[in-house]
Amino acid sequence: MIDDPFILVDPPEPLPAGLGVVMLRSRLGTLKGMQERNLQGRFLVRALLSDHVPLSGSVRQILSRPVQHSLFVQGNPLTMYLHHGGRNAVFFDLLPEAADKLKSIEVEVETKFPSNAFLAARTAFNCLLDSVMRVRWLPITISRLDLHIAGEVEPLCHQLVLPFDESLRIGPLGGIHQFPPIAAYEAVVREAITATSPFYRLLCAYRLYEGLQPLRRWLRDTAAKLQIDTRLPKPREVDPRELMLYGFSEEFRSGLRTTDDVWKKMTEHRNSVAHFLSRKSGAALRIFEGATYYEYSLCGAYLLKCANEGFRDLWQYFSKHLNSHLTRGSILPLAEQREMFILRPDKT
Repeated sequence: MIDDPFILVDPPEPLPAGLGVVMLRSRLGTLKGMQERNLQGRFLVRALLSDHVPLSGSVRQILSRPVQHSLFVQGNPLTMYLHHGGRNAVFFDLLPEAADKLKSIEVEVETKFPSNAFLAARTAFNCLLDSVMRVRWLPITISRLDLHIAGEVEPLCHQLVLPFDESLRIGPLGGIHQFPPIAAYEAVVREAITATSPFYRLLCAYRLYEGLQPLRRWLRDTAAKLQIDTRLPKPREVDPRELMLYGFSEEFRSGLRTTDDVWKKMTEHRNSVAHFLSRKSGAALRIFEGATYYEYSLCGAYLLKCANEGFRDLWQYFSKHLNSHLTRGSILPLAEQREMFILRPDKT
């Protein structure tokens, strides 16, 4: 319904590719009442599975997308447990749709706060899905989580990866000039944007930001050879209020002045993903934990934002001051001459 839109309730400001909680505006009063009462309650969390995480479209479009995967169950529902030893076990209900294809997995959570229900349920779902991989390798991931009040059919709210809300209309234009020194950076930008794993997104974003240092040197050296004395743009300053609205803790925000500081602060996050075992503690990165997933989705999304903005600043410098010098001697490809420009990989 248009008069009952989806609203973002956590964090206060959207960060594309970061985790967020959305709900219909009409249900907001129910959520606020539960938080004010601060009472222990039982929730049902439902995981919608897919072979990928949706990254584009409106929230309403993402919530209505059919699931895509190859996991089937026998039973409606199929109830099963995951045992961790002793008295530590969790029961799940696996709900099929047509032709026994798994539609969703449900788990019950008792907590005072819905946000805790999401974190605990994500950990439980990940552990179950990780264990299923022993039998057969399948591309299965959590597309989103739905939170239900016990006994209610319609979900109270949803936790999902917030989509990229920009769009692009191409044309009319003749073409685009891509420069070899820049091409590798553009490739990492797209790789990071399309990553459906927050851990891989952070790694790509870190690599991109790390690569800005040699790019700055190349731009500086090239400008010097061309006798251009315009200074390169400095790393952007960090807005503490923006970080707070995105959901970063006060501890994390402390001491951050520029995007360089953000990059350096995420070095241990990067090392944990790249090497699996922490160089400090020797412990394995527990990517199945809901809290870890949340942390990396937030850090990866923000570092990607910083890295992309830094790259764009350097690209604009290149475009304004160096582009015209480096394109001298290039021909203008014309549509009527396109036979000259066919890809010919066997030609030496």
